[in-house]
Amino acid sequence: MLRALRVVTLVLLVVFGGLGILLGVGVDRLRGRDPLAGAGRWAQALWCRTCCRVLGVRLRTTGEGIAPGPVLLLANHISWLDIICLAAMAPVTFLSKSEVRGWPIVGRVASALGTVYIDRGRDRAAERARAAIAESLAAGRRLVLFAEGTTGPGDTVRPFRPRLVQAALDAGTLVQPVTICYRNAAGGACRSVAFLDDQGLLASVWGVAGEAGLEAVVMPHAPLTPEAGRTAVTRESHRRVSEGLNALLDGAALSQSRHMSFPIMRPESTAGDRNGCEHSDRRG
Repeated sequence: MLRALRVVTLVLLVVFGGLGILLGVGVDRLRGRDPLAGAGRWAQALWCRTCCRVLGVRLRTTGEGIAPGPVLLLANHISWLDIICLAAMAPVTFLSKSEVRGWPIVGRVASALGTVYIDRGRDRAAERARAAIAESLAAGRRLVLFAEGTTGPGDTVRPFRPRLVQAALDAGTLVQPVTICYRNAAGGACRSVAFLDDQGLLASVWGVAGEAGLEAVVMPHAPLTPEAGRTAVTRESHRRVSEGLNALLDGAALSQSRHMSFPIMRPESTAGDRNGCEHSDRRG
């Protein structure tokens, strides 16, 4: 019953929360503000944090804190839940497959909040995506690139692809590796979160909703300058993310972690502190 209630509530949140975000973005446009720094961001943060609560996900953060924009965030990719957790922490935008643009409500929200799309399989898709990422970074934004190019099982990190990292070099911005980890009640990798292969979205949501004691940990690492070149930066980012995942799964990196609280924030407060979480308790 709890699982079914969570799924139904999440569906309602997607519909009404999405409409709320679009309304916030509309207000920002009338006021001439960036949606990621105004009412749109306020609505996005509230929606993401409410989703975590509904799904029973405890969100923790540790490490360096997400750097202020402009910055390219290179993260491992496990699930659709990654997007919710990262956006709950800080005002970020994402690179996404072009199909998302056509999804009801979700596609409109993603586009309104500055999502960059890649048309995989089309000629020069990577070059166009790289230019769009560089443009987003030049506008001062934090953009998340899931550098594996696909989702992984949650206990290992697939190789990072360097091609789109070139956008950070083009824009002259920092690159920050970010580790995402999901721990089950026993402290191990929560495999039910991994969104793999041909698994349907509803089946994945059902699996996450039934997980008791689920904990999401986001660990930003020290930013890297792009001067070393995209291949070297990508390899170093992969090394840090992989080591971070191992440290989180064995508990070694959790002693200084912070549980995120979920306040209702004023729009002007959404920039947050160094971790992108406005009020975090210290119950490591």
